[in-house]
Amino acid sequence: MRWTRKLVIAIHCVMCGFAATGCGLDGVRGELVRIDGYHYLLKAPDGHELRLRVDSRTHKDVVQPGDDVQAYITEDGYAEFIQRLEK
Repeated sequence: MRWTRKLVIAIHCVMCGFAATGCGLDGVRGELVRIDGYHYLLKAPDGHELRLRVDSRTHKDVVQPGDDVQAYITEDGYAEFIQRLEK
């Protein structure tokens, strides 16, 4: 029940455009550099590379390397949501 509540709050934050930090998630933007199984490598505009963990519970758009994305991640690097951004 607890994870369901967190998911509903996170979806609300994403849909309303609120800062995801209030939902217990951090939002990061960047270019998807590589997909390696259950890991995505994201390069932020400042040059930092971030490795995200994904699985079947991750809500994501169809993305491919080279896409600009917005990812909402937990403190331990798990991606709850990945949205493809228009260039």
